[in-house]
Amino acid sequence: MIIIKSIWITFRVWVLAALFNALFIGTALPFLSSEFDGWVSRFLVSFIFTLIFSIPALFIFWIVLLVNWNEDILFRSLLQTGIVVSAISSLVLYALPLTESKGATFLLSLCVVIATISSIMMNHRLIKSNYPTKNQTDHV
Repeated sequence: MIIIKSIWITFRVWVLAALFNALFIGTALPFLSSEFDGWVSRFLVSFIFTLIFSIPALFIFWIVLLVNWNEDILFRSLLQTGIVVSAISSLVLYALPLTESKGATFLLSLCVVIATISSIMMNHRLIKSNYPTKNQTDHV
């Protein structure tokens, strides 16, 4: 049952982060390039690419979740992992030679980090409520 719950949490964080990132990028790019026509296509492309390129981060996040399952610091560990993984992803994005968003690479990289943190924060209650801390598991 632990595996299924951990997969559900990881999947939920992954999809929410991709949605937030696509929303941020889809909204920011038209304002930066002054082309407001392709919002939906930018949103979909951002969402799909975020899902595809964040698969390695997904596995790292899931492993940290399983390792810290009964720890008091579970949420903090997941948040720190999300920040580190999204920062590494942002550095990779910042280093890529993108022609679509020449001047907005820093903003797009920042969107990746903000989307990841937002996604983990949105799942705070789920993480805390479904997983007992050490004190609760000692009494059971």
